Amino acid sequence: MRLPDSDMDEKIKGLSVATQLGARVPTGLIIVPEAYCAFVEEGALPKGLGPALASHLSDIERRIGQKIGVFESDKPPLLFSLRCGDKNGDVRLPESMVNIGLAQAEGQAKPSDAFLGILQEEYAMQAQQFQGSLLAGAAARNPSHGPFGSAVDELLYYIERIYAHFQELEQAGQHHFNRWLIIQQMVYANWNAQSCSGWAYTRNPRTGQADDFGKYLMRQSGVYLNLAPLERKKDLRELRDDIPEAYDQLKVFFTELESYYRTPRYVEFVVEDRRLYILQNTRGSCAAR
Repeated sequence: MRLPDSDMDEKIKGLSVATQLGARVPTGLIIVPEAYCAFVEEGALPKGLGPALASHLSDIERRIGQKIGVFESDKPPLLFSLRCGDKNGDVRLPESMVNIGLAQAEGQAKPSDAFLGILQEEYAMQAQQFQGSLLAGAAARNPSHGPFGSAVDELLYYIERIYAHFQELEQAGQHHFNRWLIIQQMVYANWNAQSCSGWAYTRNPRTGQADDFGKYLMRQSGVYLNLAPLERKKDLRELRDDIPEAYDQLKVFFTELESYYRTPRYVEFVVEDRRLYILQNTRGSCAAR
C-alpha cells in the first residue's frame, strides 16, 4: 500500500521536487510507514526488510560503480546516512546517523588514511548523539552490538531502535509525527578544499528581499555545522568567492524553487569538490509583510 501524495513526508516531497528541477540530490531510498506498522504488529522488524535493503543497496552500487565502504584514491567511499522524515511539530525524533557502511571500509582501508580517521570521528560523535536522542525504552533496547557484517546489518540495527522510539512515543499518546525513513548516499563536505556544508533561505526572511541569507563551513561536514561557533561560519555571499561554481548553481536553484512553490524555501546543501548537492528543501519563513 502506498499513501496518497498529501500524506507523504514533507522532506521527501522536497527532495523529489529538487530532483524534478534538475538539482543534484544524493541517491537513496525511502522506507514507508507500513514497515513500522509491521514492526508494531510482529514485535520485530519485518522479515522482508533486510533482503529489500540488500537489493536496493546492490542496485545503488551498480549504478554508481562503487562498492560500499571501498576507498579509492580519487573518490570518497560509498557510505550512507539514515534519518527520520519531517518531525511535523515538536515531537522528539531520533538524530540522524551518518557514515553507515564504515565498518566495511575499516577492514580494507589503510590505517594511515587521514580521511578514514575523520569519518570514524564523525561516526562516533553522531552515534553518541543518536543514542542520547532516544527515549529511555528505545535507548535500552539492544544498546551494544558486535562488529557489523554489512551495511544492511548496520541499517537494520538503527532502524529497529528508531522504530522502538516511535512505539514509545505512541504509547505516551503522541501520534502526530511522520514515520518515513530516508536512506541516502553520503556526500562529503570535507572531501577537499573545494567542499563545504551549509544552509540557506531563498530570500532574507527578515526583509523578504532576494538577498543572500545563510551560513556555511568550508571543508567541514554538516555534523559540525550547528556545533561550530558563529565566528567560524561564513556568510553565504562569501561562497561566491570560495566556490563560485557552487554559488552560481545554488542561486539558479533558488530561482527555480521559488518559481515552483511561489513561497520562500529553506535549503540545506553540501558542496563536494565544487559539485552542489541538495540535502533538504522545506518550507521557509518570512517575517516581512
